[in-house]
Amino acid sequence: MSFRGFWGLKIAPGKTYSQTVAASFRVSNVPLGLTLANTQRTSVVLTVGDKKFVLCSLTPKTNEQQQVDITLTEGEDITFETEGGNEIHLTGNFLNEGDDESDMEDDEDGEEVDLSSLTPEDIQQMIDEGLINPDDLLNSSDEDAEYDSDDAEADERIRELTSDEEAELMAEAESQEESSEDQQPEPVTEVKIKKQAKKAEQAEKKRKAAAAAEKEAEKEAKKPKKDDKKEAKKEEAKKEKSKTLNLQGGVVAEVKKEGTGSGVKKGARVGMYYIGKLTSGKVFDQNTKGKPFWFRLGKGEVISGWDVGIAGMKKGGERRLTIPAAMAYGKRGAPPDIPPNATLVFDIRLIDFK
Repeated sequence: MSFRGFWGLKIAPGKTYSQTVAASFRVSNVPLGLTLANTQRTSVVLTVGDKKFVLCSLTPKTNEQQQVDITLTEGEDITFETEGGNEIHLTGNFLNEGDDESDMEDDEDGEEVDLSSLTPEDIQQMIDEGLINPDDLLNSSDEDAEYDSDDAEADERIRELTSDEEAELMAEAESQEESSEDQQPEPVTEVKIKKQAKKAEQAEKKRKAAAAAEKEAEKEAKKPKKDDKKEAKKEEAKKEKSKTLNLQGGVVAEVKKEGTGSGVKKGARVGMYYIGKLTSGKVFDQNTKGKPFWFRLGKGEVISGWDVGIAGMKKGGERRLTIPAAMAYGKRGAPPDIPPNATLVFDIRLIDFK
């Protein structure tokens, strides 16, 4: 077979390419395109006449190229298409006219297969594939059988055995047969079964031991440890202490909820919900729903205790402020609800700040 030029076709997903072959060509290589649309399998389908055939299937990272040997001859109606989302390239060569006939002649004039170098399995496979005619094997056997007495006399290796020699050989063969029977090994299948059973038994023991160890570990983990309890109490006490802040002017802030994000700074506009009480528990003012109470922090728009106690709070944070009179309404108070020299308690929540 001789070639006379390159042939190629790029098959885009979802497109079909139909033609009546004007010049015979051979497809020899089928790779994926340069750009992959997905990692799924893409199959190349060839329709010849009214019959469809899958030339090959390609999968990215597994099988991205396939060597083929497909010859399409002049006059055939063919269609190429793909199933899958990736682009496929077909490459090959145009064929010179008359190649088919010359190939057939070459095959007929080819050298005969040397059967002596093949195993029985190889010979059977070649018969199944139609590469060897069984009748030729029979003819070959007949030719081998044509070995006359003259040839035997010429071959020094072939001679007639004497009766004594024949008896000696027979006795030796019988002795070897008896010896092999006495030393017959245990069947392979039985040995394998025993080994597998032993391995399974060992694996089961290991599994049970691991399960028992895991169970024991779980029991130990569930047992409360005295030291752990003490440490937990200490840690809790530390946390409780860290929630109480002693601030400027004697203001005490108990942090009920930390909140999220960054802390509010002086100058920001803050929106608050609050409940104001006297130390006796009497509520004198509150705003707990609806529009928050807005003011600018640190600018004197509220009592000093609020400017100090709210600074650093985070959005969603909650505190209880205990504010002495000097940081609230002082000696005068705020009649009639707040008496003179009153210490005030505020439960506050920072809704938002800007």
